[in-house]
Amino acid sequence: MAFNIMNFFDLALIIQLFVLIDPLTASPILMSAYKNKMNIRKIAASAVLIAFIIAVLVAVFGVYLFNLFGIGIDSFRIAGGIVLLLLGLETIRSKQEDGKNVKKTDALVSIIATPLLTGPAIISFITIKAYEIGQTAIIFNVFFAFILVAIVFMTFSFFVSKINLKIVDIVSRVLGLFLTAVAIEMIAKGITGLMGAG
Repeated sequence: MAFNIMNFFDLALIIQLFVLIDPLTASPILMSAYKNKMNIRKIAASAVLIAFIIAVLVAVFGVYLFNLFGIGIDSFRIAGGIVLLLLGLETIRSKQEDGKNVKKTDALVSIIATPLLTGPAIISFITIKAYEIGQTAIIFNVFFAFILVAIVFMTFSFFVSKINLKIVDIVSRVLGLFLTAVAIEMIAKGITGLMGAG
């Protein structure tokens, strides 16, 4: 039977990854860079590439950390879910940093790449999914998710002078609601797994 890479395509997972990455959180920093007359297209492209590389490394090596630290998948689900829940609540409640005190391109790229795009929550989620569905499958879907992130960033860079950050903030908060829902499901699944094992 011929190998078909499209067998790994999971639209729901791609959307979940995209929501978790939440490129809108970086919009205030990109806006600040634009006001400081910096090359935001270069910043956006570099940040997405670095974040993607980090995500792939997590997908490849993350599963081995379970054996290294003797951690069960259900315990990690609960821990990752808690981190994700905190991120979701923070996205809903708090104001985003505008990055106005950072004026160096490399520093902005680093801040956007991690922790904004590939922070603890997405690292936990990718590690768990790599364990559940395999490294190849999660890397494939991460690739598509980051394509969507790149599209958002490039669109932002082209229309930055016309974008209303208040609308961006509202959309980001709505995505935060989805983050909390995914977090609760991860925690519940982990608790169920531990109780079943016990």
